Amino acid sequence: MSKRETLKKFTATPDTLIEYCKKIWQYKSLIIVFFKRDIKVKYAHTLLGLGWTILQPLAVLIIYTFFFGYLLNWKAGDLPYSLYVLSGLLGWNFFSYIVFQGTSSIQEAGFIIKKIYFPKAILPLSKVLVAAVELIISFLLIIPLLIWHGESLSWHIILLPVVLLFNSLIALFIVLTIVSLAFRKRDLFHLVPFLINLGVWCTPVFFTKDILPQEINHMWYFNPLASIVELWRWCLFPAWNYDIKFIPALIAIIPLFISGFLIFIRNEKKFSDFA
Repeated sequence: MSKRETLKKFTATPDTLIEYCKKIWQYKSLIIVFFKRDIKVKYAHTLLGLGWTILQPLAVLIIYTFFFGYLLNWKAGDLPYSLYVLSGLLGWNFFSYIVFQGTSSIQEAGFIIKKIYFPKAILPLSKVLVAAVELIISFLLIIPLLIWHGESLSWHIILLPVVLLFNSLIALFIVLTIVSLAFRKRDLFHLVPFLINLGVWCTPVFFTKDILPQEINHMWYFNPLASIVELWRWCLFPAWNYDIKFIPALIAIIPLFISGFLIFIRNEKKFSDFA
């Protein structure tokens, strides 16, 4: 790092987007350090360890399938209802984990932030890796369900990394925006559980988008997360068609993330107030 870059690190002038991304690359090893620490802490002194990563979504899948699929007889077109729910849960759980853990990561690392310098975006980025590990393990649930229902995976699954990217970006947009503004109003942290609990009812995770009356059915197309959940299903199942009306909301994720990232960069030097 040059003398000019070293001096700028400690000035009040915010980095540009490119400069900040370069700093993240320079400190990329810290992402792995925080990732390994989170995995070790999360499953330390547990009997089942990573088994909880399968049991938790499995329990939710059973509950939703029993109440909505069996008792209420909800349908998901030609797709078995259990597969519909599981595909929705994969994208939703990945999103909610990043939001929950990412928004608290700055607060939890307050003592580190005061002692050493590093790009603070590394903290929520490490949570994305933890969420990805849990997602991969949870994905194993889909194999017995496919066999049970005699279904197969779509060749679109090769595009799943793109879906994961967009899934991560919308979650990081919320994380970066909230932690950027919460140093002034910590009430925003209390909004996170509310947003998650409300969001699952505004996203077709366990119900289909045609559940709304025709005159307000278009509301789904303004929800970026709904576009991602639907894209998950299109990538996984040959029988599922992706509604192109979701594309504008999907594309909007990119400028939303960039705006949240820029807000984060401008406020990063004030994060010591969290400690």
